[in-house]
Order: sequence, then structure tokens, then C-alpha cells
Amino acid sequence: MKRELKKLTRDLAAWLAVQDENLLEPVERAGQVSFATNIESVEDLAAETEKNESIASAEKTLYQSYKERNMEPAKKMRLENLKEKVVSCRGCPLGAHRLNAVFGTGSANARIMFVGEGPGFQEDHQGEPFVGRSGQLLDRIMETVLGLNRPDVYIANIVKCHPMKNPENPEAHSNDRPPSADEISVCRHYLEEQIRIIQPLCLVPLGSVAAKFLLKTDTGISMLRGKIYDYEADIPGLDRKIKIIPTYHPAALLRNQNLKRDTWYDMKLVKSLLDSAT
Repeated sequence: MKRELKKLTRDLAAWLAVQDENLLEPVERAGQVSFATNIESVEDLAAETEKNESIASAEKTLYQSYKERNMEPAKKMRLENLKEKVVSCRGCPLGAHRLNAVFGTGSANARIMFVGEGPGFQEDHQGEPFVGRSGQLLDRIMETVLGLNRPDVYIANIVKCHPMKNPENPEAHSNDRPPSADEISVCRHYLEEQIRIIQPLCLVPLGSVAAKFLLKTDTGISMLRGKIYDYEADIPGLDRKIKIIPTYHPAALLRNQNLKRDTWYDMKLVKSLLDSAT
């Protein structure tokens, strides 16, 4: 019986080795990994199979990383071309009074994309999203909870120009307002194209306006946050299912310290999603 079992396991090992060569050819060439020839028992065979499955998983991860790195230059070029369109856009009245268009910033391969409603005073003056006190707080949250810095993520807004209460005076402070439905309708295709190019794992809308827009709802942020949603958008060319995890806008945290605990929980959800995907 022992002799028959050994023969059976060796025959099975030989068959699996052939399959292994077909499935794992890139790994075999690189490291000359093959099925062990000293398999003497079913336990040995199971252990060897598990090892090769681990190799296959590692190879898949490396291939995905290699693929993303090679796609990054093309993504950057597409984002730059899109930015040129945003800079020259005068599709709504916001474009006539802005100081700078605020396109977006970060990694073209970002797995996390933060989305705000629109640029404020500081953003309008510097041409970068989230650069005032709210942006500094967002940076600290990302670094503390997610272990990420600004270049690791992508940050954008729904509208790319500063919505002002008094557009005739862009130098006035406390002049910010939420974008109107018409302004969002004109500008939304820029954000959707950014999402299509970057294809993040997760969108994090900051505040009610961004959350309502991405989730197509009228529910406020306090009811939406704390959960994970599917991104339901008709954007051609999306290769993956994107999740949405809404949270409070950093400006709200500056006004109300009690919201920080909820935001911490939301960022933990983001971290858990990242870790599970990895």
C-alpha cells in the first residue's frame, strides 16, 4: 500500500509540475522554481502545492505593480492634456472670475482619491487643492491614519474654479460658497475623466456636497459617513469596481472638534479597504 501511495503521489506531482510550468512560466525562468522531486507523502504534496500557490500570488502582485508602473507615464500625459482643457475652460461663469483653475494633484496611480466640492480662497490663489488650514489637517489625517503622504494619493474637486459669493472681489476672505447645481453639471465631466484615468480603488468624498454628488443622493454627510458604498457611475473604460467612503470635510473638523472621532473611524475604513486589497 505504501509503495502504491508513493507512486500515486509522484505521478500526481509530475502532472502538477507540467501544469506549474504552463501557469508559472515567468517565475520559472526568473528563479528556476519547479515542483520538488522528493515528495514522499500526501502531506509533502500539499505543502509543495501551497508553496507554488504562494509563488503564483506573489507573481500576480509583482505583475500588477509592473503593469501600473508602466502605465503611469501614459496616465500622467492624459492628465496633463486634461489639465490644459481645464485651464482654458470658460464653460460657466466661475471661469470668468477665478484667479487660477485648480485641476488636481497627486499620483496618477493613486489607490485613494479625495474629492472636495470646489477650491477656496487659498486654492484659487495658489492653483492647488486643499492648501489652506483644511489641507494641512487633511495631510495630517492621511499621514497619521493611512500612513500616506500627498504624493501617494490624488486630490481633486468637483468644480475646478472658486465659487464666490461676490465674484467681483476674489481678494476678499470669507467669500466662499458651495457650487451650484448648474456649475457642477458643467464641470463634472472633468472629475469623471480624472476618475477614469486614475481608476482608484476608493473615492473619499469630503463633505456633503461631494458625497451627495458621487452617491447621487440628497442625504446629508452625517447619515452617509461610516459606511462603504459602490460607485455607481456610467463612465466608459472603468476596469475595476470603485468603492466610496464618505467623511466630513476637514473644514468641518476645524469648526467642530467632536467630528474628529467619526472621521478617524472613516479613515480606518479606508485603511482596512487598502489592506484587504493588498
